[in-house]
Amino acid sequence: MIKRLPLVLLLVLTGCKDPYGSSAKAGGDIALGIAAAFSTVDQLRVQGTITPAEELNVVGYLKFANDSDKAFLTCVSVAHDNGNKAGTYTACAQTFNTSINNPAELALIKVNNASASSTVNLVVNGLTAATKAIVSGLGGA
Repeated sequence: MIKRLPLVLLLVLTGCKDPYGSSAKAGGDIALGIAAAFSTVDQLRVQGTITPAEELNVVGYLKFANDSDKAFLTCVSVAHDNGNKAGTYTACAQTFNTSINNPAELALIKVNNASASSTVNLVVNGLTAATKAIVSGLGGA
């Protein structure tokens, strides 16, 4: 799911004629990806590949990303309610992208196990790629 998310978003948003609908759909897809990531991180802890402290840190980042996605969806809704002015959806997506790439938040997600670290990095990179795809796909909308 995480690997395919950026490609799906890019296909949905490329040349989009409905920036509101496409942005809302993308935000919903990201929320589903984050929900799957919560489950994945829990499985890593249960398997013993990450410590409870590492899980707490990664879950903290995922909660932050989830809150940022909710803020993105709120921004998209406000942009729609205010008449779909040029650049508003792109601004929402850029703010979201900046939020999830906050260095202080990203610093929290270090894990010692190489395999688990690879999985966690895949989740984070998937979120980053998805938000960049949204920004690109909106193309100033």
